[in-house]
Amino acid sequence: MTALARMRGCIHAMVVAAEPGTESPGNRADGSSALDAEALAGRAWLAALPDELVAQRRIMGAERVGTVEATVAAALPELGALVDVLRHRTGPADQWVRRIFAQFGDGTQLDLAVVAEAEVEARRRGGGAPDFIPLYQASAPPGSGEPDAPMPASGSAPGSQPAAAYAVTGEQVREWAFLGWCALIDTDKYLRRGSLWEAHGRLHEARHHIWVLWAAAHGALYPWHGLSQVLDHDPRSLPPGIESTVAGLDAADLRRAARASTEILATASEAAARRHPADLPAAMAAYVTRALSREP
Repeated sequence: MTALARMRGCIHAMVVAAEPGTESPGNRADGSSALDAEALAGRAWLAALPDELVAQRRIMGAERVGTVEATVAAALPELGALVDVLRHRTGPADQWVRRIFAQFGDGTQLDLAVVAEAEVEARRRGGGAPDFIPLYQASAPPGSGEPDAPMPASGSAPGSQPAAAYAVTGEQVREWAFLGWCALIDTDKYLRRGSLWEAHGRLHEARHHIWVLWAAAHGALYPWHGLSQVLDHDPRSLPPGIESTVAGLDAADLRRAARASTEILATASEAAARRHPADLPAAMAAYVTRALSREP
């Protein structure tokens, strides 16, 4: 995997946040930076922390990742007409990775992962992802010290599970809704390419987020499990019209189901936001609804 690759219509990239004290190379004869020694010392100090302080090592990288994330997000409008942006935590629970997904009006999608340099190096040492190529490496501002406070998480990472329904937040509701709209715009994309299996898969994913949002709206115990929690909570209370989101492996039928899904996703999102007040991705919703309404 490279840090920057155009994959079926979406640009995927990794942004590496350098450790505090790291600067761009200077003009030494050997090509090294004037602060190389300081950076190496900082990394050595972090690496030398005992295993019981592994959580503290991760916390020290979280603030830098957050700073880089905010900088990248602020620059997105310069790249074109921006429809909407999703920013959330992703990856395994023992890593601090922030994802930025941007949808542009011309159909371009940008999918970025912001990760601390220390995390990349740890993966290299463990034999994973040896061919990462940083798209951008942020330097610590002059005079900056080590971060002294963690950045709060915005949502659950894949594979992690909040303790109970009260853990659902408005930000999590927004993330689930946004991911539902992403699945539907991909359904449209794959239908236009004639890739029915991929369209079918993304339609199913959109429906999963409808179930998740509906479960959250009705106070199900573990809403992130979706359908099973809706049925366990109250099998008589289903999203109105949910049966219309099912389709066979037929282009016209898939497009019909995708169009029906836009209404039901909007309904489920609004219901979840009433219980867990959220800033729903209205711009993304409108963009996707318009795209699916057009004839192929």
